[in-house]
Amino acid sequence: PLQAGSQVRPSPRRALVQWLLNGKLFSLIICLASVGALAYLLTAERFIIADIRVEGNNALKAETVIELSQLNGVPIWYTDMVSSSELLLGSAYVQEATISTQLPNSATIRIVERKPEVRWLVNGVQYLVDSGGKVLAAATEPAEPDVLVITASGTVLEPNDLIDTDALKLTRALALRLPAELSLQPKIIGWDYGLGVYVKTAEQQTIVFGRSESLERKMAVLGYLLKEQTAFTYLDLRPSNPYYQNKQAGATP
Repeated sequence: PLQAGSQVRPSPRRALVQWLLNGKLFSLIICLASVGALAYLLTAERFIIADIRVEGNNALKAETVIELSQLNGVPIWYTDMVSSSELLLGSAYVQEATISTQLPNSATIRIVERKPEVRWLVNGVQYLVDSGGKVLAAATEPAEPDVLVITASGTVLEPNDLIDTDALKLTRALALRLPAELSLQPKIIGWDYGLGVYVKTAEQQTIVFGRSESLERKMAVLGYLLKEQTAFTYLDLRPSNPYYQNKQAGATP
């Protein structure tokens, strides 16, 4: 019999028998199998994302959305959907983005695109602008007849640049209200750094509105002058006491 503290160890055969009896060998086998299975799942080619479906895109091509997401070729277990969504939101066209994955190697990207509300015309180039004032891109096709085109001073714009939201608010309001309330069809609705928002008519009149504050007063003054058939070529509605000029007849206080 072994004495306490003896250095004599059981033979390998006897140790194996003991392992089998107490379940340690079985546990080791299960552990090694689990590690092998996990390694396979993490690295197997069939679990690398290769099938990506894009939904909700209109202006953006599906290939562009997929490239922006950086999901293609990533093991499905390692996908960072938050980071991929943030990459998509970096596009001026993308307002919302959600991503889901499906085993073994598929992903679905759902986006909500910003829609161009107006076109901002600078130096002969029309830029697509959404309702929040964000520049999407330079237009590649002529504007439809019902699209508001704002003639503006300024320099070249880039995607994600922001347009003055008050200017957008006022230009949209004038495009709707002037024809409906005053029977005045603007030939040009424009914006200038110094003047703000202005309107040019087919009769070569320039009407300066500036910003959106006191719009009701400005509309009332303009309505009164039009009703009275007052001749003017330039009307500035910004001051509390608006003034107008008529180049053919000289200045009128």
